[in-house]
Amino acid sequence: MSNKKRTKEVQPDEVPTLEIPIDEMVEQPQEPDWSPGERETRYVVIRGGLRVSDKDYPEQGDPRAIAEMNFWRKVISRWPDGTKVEIVQYDKKKHRIW
Repeated sequence: MSNKKRTKEVQPDEVPTLEIPIDEMVEQPQEPDWSPGERETRYVVIRGGLRVSDKDYPEQGDPRAIAEMNFWRKVISRWPDGTKVEIVQYDKKKHRIW
């Protein structure tokens, strides 16, 4: 008799992702010319006070920001945890990327 080793197939916990990336869902407008001296107001999507992605947006009503916010609201509606999703102005202390 031969000893056959069996490997267990483990199903990892899956994080829900979009079938279509947000960038493909919404047309991307041309970025305006920017110089390092200019301070531009940027906006980020947060969930429960924490930033959900490394993307930032030039306007609060940006279609890509709204698409990302709608995605996270859909996640919360399926797995409610009491958090709130918002588009807020970027704060370099609260919303930094590590």
